[in-house]
Amino acid sequence: MGLPAGGPIRLKVGYKTPETLLGELTKSVGRGGVRIESKRTVPVGTKFVFELRSVGVKESVEVQGVVQTVTETAPGRYVLHIRYEAPRNRQGLDAVLRRIFESTASDARRRAVRVPLHVRATENKPDSPVYRLRDLSQGGMGLDVEGATLPPHLKIGQPALVQMRLTTGQLAAHGEIVWVVEPDAARGLPARVGVHFGRLAPAMATMLEDLLTLKALPHPPWIARLAFGDEALEQMK
Repeated sequence: MGLPAGGPIRLKVGYKTPETLLGELTKSVGRGGVRIESKRTVPVGTKFVFELRSVGVKESVEVQGVVQTVTETAPGRYVLHIRYEAPRNRQGLDAVLRRIFESTASDARRRAVRVPLHVRATENKPDSPVYRLRDLSQGGMGLDVEGATLPPHLKIGQPALVQMRLTTGQLAAHGEIVWVVEPDAARGLPARVGVHFGRLAPAMATMLEDLLTLKALPHPPWIARLAFGDEALEQMK
C-alpha cells in the first residue's frame, strides 16, 4: 500500500455485508488495533481515518487510528501497527446495526438479533482451551473452540456463564449449552458451542443490550471469562 504525504491518512475499506463489517470492526477494536502492510514508512503517531463501507448501507463507519510501531520486514516493505479507537460518531455505526436488525426481523428462523463479535474467551483454569465468542444476542451466544477435539465437559444441557467487564460494569449472563458441533478438520472448521441465556436480571439485560449496540465496550484487549457445569453454578450464587 502506498501512503500519501501529510495526514491524517484516509483509507476506504469495503465489505460485502454489514455483518462482515461489524465483525471485522469488533475484531480490530477488541485486539486494540490493526496491522497493515505499506511500501512506505511513516512516523509513529501518524493518524489514520478508516472509512468502512458495506453493501446496502449508505453511511460509512469512520474509525480513527494512530500508528504505534513501524517494522521493516524487507527492503521497501513495512508493517504498521495502528491502534484503533471505537467510532466517535455513531451515525454510520447505527446505520449498520439497523440494517442487521432489519435483516434479522425478516428472517422467521431468528428469534433474536445476532450481532457478530470477535472476543477471545477462556475458562479460569490452566487447561482451558481458547474460545472465540463469535456472535451474541439477547437470547444467547455462539462460541468457537480452538483444538482438535471438543472438550468432554462441553455437553448439551450443561450450565454456562459468560462474564465481561464493560465500561458500564460487570456483565454476567447465565444459561445452558443447547447445541454442540464437532470440529471438521477436512473443512478447517473448529468445534462450536451454542448457549441459550436464561432469564437475566434487568440490569444485566440492559448491559447486554448496550454491548449489542456497541454503546458499552470492554477495554482492549477484549476478553471474556467462561464457566461451565458445577463451576458455572457456583459462580452464579
